[in-house]
Formats: sequence, structure tokens, C-alpha cells
Amino acid sequence: MFLAIAFAGATLALAAGSQAEPPATAATRTAEIGIELPAVGGRRGRKFLGRYFTPAVMQDIRDNLHATYVRTGWIPDATVLEKQLWRTEDQELDTICGAGLHMMIIVPSLRDDKKGEDDLVADVTAFFSRYTLREFGCLRYAEIGNEADLRVSGFADVKQYAPFYLRVAPIIAGFGLKVITSGTSGSDLPWTATLASILRRAEPSPPVSGFGFHPYGVLPALMPQAINQMRAVAGTGSGGAIAEIYVTEIGQERAADLYQTIVNLATVTPTITIYEYMAQPNENPKYGLKDNPALYQAVQRAWSTVTANAAELTPDSE
Repeated sequence: MFLAIAFAGATLALAAGSQAEPPATAATRTAEIGIELPAVGGRRGRKFLGRYFTPAVMQDIRDNLHATYVRTGWIPDATVLEKQLWRTEDQELDTICGAGLHMMIIVPSLRDDKKGEDDLVADVTAFFSRYTLREFGCLRYAEIGNEADLRVSGFADVKQYAPFYLRVAPIIAGFGLKVITSGTSGSDLPWTATLASILRRAEPSPPVSGFGFHPYGVLPALMPQAINQMRAVAGTGSGGAIAEIYVTEIGQERAADLYQTIVNLATVTPTITIYEYMAQPNENPKYGLKDNPALYQAVQRAWSTVTANAAELTPDSE
């Protein structure tokens, strides 16, 4: 899973706009850090309670990695197998939110519900209905799908993804969350441009807080340039506002690359999501922060550098 950095950005009502590359200074703020954990719920969730969803883990994420939220999702096909619906999710979200962390929720894709899209939409509604009340103020972001530009996600192409986004985004936004399009796997500019065009023409105008981006394959030094390229193809929102690009997942095997990625993205994106806190069973642990002390320390060093830089740019208060 991954680490995320988030901020409270304004929802965009997409409108036609310039495709010129926006300046690198379009976003001048410091991103926040967050960590991804395994999907909640299901039978396996019971096994994960004592490994990933403990007060000690949340304290580590909050106090040592300096994260402000956790990124995770749920799988409807796994949830229905629980003896008591939502019981494991309740315990896991209680632990996250009880630690004072916020959440970025990955909304399931079509592949995650064998009963079909209508059942999935009903499950999405039930999830956000339950947890925006139970964990009031904790759920902050919803990312509609994960790497939906890849066929393995369950979407054949962007033209199948867009109607699903248009269907669920207003539901989720109605619960007060910021809604982000699925992060693309790499700089998939054509997919993003097509999606932005479809959403821009939709009536009524859908809620879009920003476009998701997983900058795999981008050199750390070129991260700001990649963000600007994504902004350019996404276009502008109402009033000419430049589209936000949320980095909702990134993983690096080398500590130096992870450090540079965070530092270079920190002022040009609302969120940085780094894969992952700790590898799940049968996963390759190469991205796991707790599996690799050098990666863990790289996050801490990057946070120190970013906050020091932010302090230098902040005028002295009188």
C-alpha cells in the first residue's frame, strides 16, 4: 500500500480551458503525509487486525512517519462473506480514526462486485452512509477506483470508467468528501485527457476535486514536470482554476529515490501516496517501509526537509 499527502482543495466544476502547460508555481503549499494499509473488512480482515490495525501501528504512522491520514479501501465480495456485516470494518476504521488520522478511501471497481454495478453502487452508498456518521469527520477523500486505466481494474477503457465515475461521484460528494478520479498507472496523458473531456461535457457537471496520478516510471527529478503535464491535459476548472493532480500512490525501491520523490512533489501536489507501510503476506516486500529501514528513514528525512523548507518560506509573524 502507500503513503499519502493531502490537502483541502476546492471541488472543480470542469469547464473548457487552456491546454497550455501551467507554471510549476501553480500549487504553492506543503503536502501532508499519509500511509496506505491493506483493504479493510472480509474474512482476512480478522487476521489483519492484530498486524496492521493496532493502536501501535497508528501511533507509528502518525508520530514517527508524520502522516495525517491512511489510504485504504474495501472489497464488497469479501465483505459479504463476513459472519456479521461491517464488523471487521468497524473495528479497523475505529482504530484509524480513533488515533486522530483521516482517511482516503479507494472506491471498489467493477471487478470487486460479482453481483454487478447496481449492487456495487448500493454497497458504496451503504459504506459512506455508515462511516461518515460512525467516524464523523474522519473520511476526507474518495478515489474512484484504482488504476482504472489498466484493464485489470475491471474497466475496459476510459469510456466505461467515466459513466461509473459520473454515477458514484455525486453520491460520495453528497457525504462531504473530496472526490478524486482514479489514479493512472504512470503518466497516462491520453486517458486523463479523454476523461477530463467527458466529465467537462457532462450534464449536470460532476464533482471533481482533482485527478489521480500514480507516477511510476517517472524519475524523481522530473516529478514536478510530470505533474504539470497532467494538469495541462486535465484542463482548467470553473473560473479558470488549474486542475489539481493528486498523487494517490507512489512506490520506490531505493531510499534516495523515495526521499527525492517526496521532496520534489511536496509543493506541487495536494497528496503523495507511497506504497506501502508493510508488505502483506505473499507480497514482495521491496516497497514496505517497515520491511526496509532505509525507506522508513527516507520518509522521515524527507518530512524534515519539507517542513524546514516550508518554515524558510513562511514570513515571520509579528
